[in-house]
Amino acid sequence: MINLLLMLPMGKLTVFFAKVQIETFGKELSRDKGGKDLIEFFLKLFIFIKRDIIIWFSYRTQFILRLLSGFVGIIQFGLIGKFIAGGNYFPLIEKYGGDILAYFITGSVFMSYTNLALSTFKTSIQREQNMGTLEYLLLSRTSFWQLFIFNFLSGFLFTTLNILFIFFALVFLFSVEVKVNVFSTFLVLIVVTFSLSGIGLLSAAMILVTKRGDPVGWIYFTLSGLFSGIYYPIEIFPTFLKKISYFLPTTYGMDLLRNTLLKGYNIGEIKKGLLIMLTMGLIIFPLGVWLFNTNFNKARKEGTLTWY
Repeated sequence: MINLLLMLPMGKLTVFFAKVQIETFGKELSRDKGGKDLIEFFLKLFIFIKRDIIIWFSYRTQFILRLLSGFVGIIQFGLIGKFIAGGNYFPLIEKYGGDILAYFITGSVFMSYTNLALSTFKTSIQREQNMGTLEYLLLSRTSFWQLFIFNFLSGFLFTTLNILFIFFALVFLFSVEVKVNVFSTFLVLIVVTFSLSGIGLLSAAMILVTKRGDPVGWIYFTLSGLFSGIYYPIEIFPTFLKKISYFLPTTYGMDLLRNTLLKGYNIGEIKKGLLIMLTMGLIIFPLGVWLFNTNFNKARKEGTLTWY
């Protein structure tokens, strides 16, 4: 039975179990007058667990990345613990005002935008695949690029509204001192989004091949969380590890965002970091476009574009 299931397209697996196996067990139990509701409950539970196990192992890339994510999370908490072990005074974040709450919140805010830039493209594809509308979309006058832009702008709007709510709460409930330069902050977010969009396209290109599990996005998101100074300063690392952060656009974006939100820096004070991120974006974005188009055309030629 399992071998037969593994031959089916993975997107049909859930429907198969829900409509066939559960109904089969239900019919068998209904013929057995002595069957109890409790037995039926546990049989269904077993079926759903078995279904999930098959799905987990069918998408091996996603399964491995989930395991690695748990390990990386442990490392991050350990580094955060090392950072705050010094007490209530944090000299390493004095350049941002020294407020630990503002430091953590701005890190969380930045990761929201980072996740948006990295995941919008691939989730746009996955959503259309799951709803079964990808083929219809390709036949319409709406291109993939329009789909990406619409989904990103929608996500950017709602993320920004959520962030504004958080900062109002910080200021009025926790009396966190902020000196926001609105124009500089908005410009930083635009440049950060552009510099990361190429990586987002690389992630979407991988999804067209792996269907689930995105090694490119996972690797970059993990490196950003560990080495970009989001939840702890990069100064806590030894020199050889600190060098990793200099190759990540998020390192510069995080520093600029904190300075524009908490210190009120103007464009003249952040132009060096902006130029570095723009340069990185101009290198990565064309690569992302090329790989996405290559994998898209390959999947369409092989007839696997709508598989998930």
